[in-house]
Amino acid sequence: MIIFVGSTNPVKINAVKNACQNSWPNAEVIGIEVESGINAQPRTDEETRTGAQNRAANVLLAGIKNLSPAQLEKHQNQILGVGLEGGVYEHLPQELWSTVWACVTDQTGQKFESNGARFKLPKIISEKLLAGEEMGPAVGQLFADPSIKQKQGAIGVVTKGFVDRTEEYSIIVKLALGLWNGQDWEKQIPQA
Repeated sequence: MIIFVGSTNPVKINAVKNACQNSWPNAEVIGIEVESGINAQPRTDEETRTGAQNRAANVLLAGIKNLSPAQLEKHQNQILGVGLEGGVYEHLPQELWSTVWACVTDQTGQKFESNGARFKLPKIISEKLLAGEEMGPAVGQLFADPSIKQKQGAIGVVTKGFVDRTEEYSIIVKLALGLWNGQDWEKQIPQA
């Protein structure tokens, strides 16, 4: 199995590796930077979802182009694109919540999606985002660490390391991969 991840961010690549480790320990997980087709800081739940969908579709196409005919044959129906996108949405006026979407796309074009890890952002972070800043750089600036989004992320900061961004993304992508894996679940229903 080959799983292409629509990013070179170690958090997203490791989240996919963690999601696969028990069921597919031999899966090859490859990060490729692709366009999300949305703003750098998604500001709605739907925009965040669209970014994940676009990343999954774009990385699958980019990844397949890099495979040889022999690899395509060997991994037939076992090549996936995964898009992960973090964003924010305004739950109430001036109250921002973090949201994460995962999308898995297979070679038939089917999409399997999950969403979660929603939490209310602290006021100091919300104010920066409402002023037009992007979450990673805004939180990184608060802590003088410009690479915070490649490490613990905002979730790691606000939980003081109790949950980090890789962990946050892992369960969401695991659910989307599980939906792909179980897509024929109805065949298990006993016939009367």
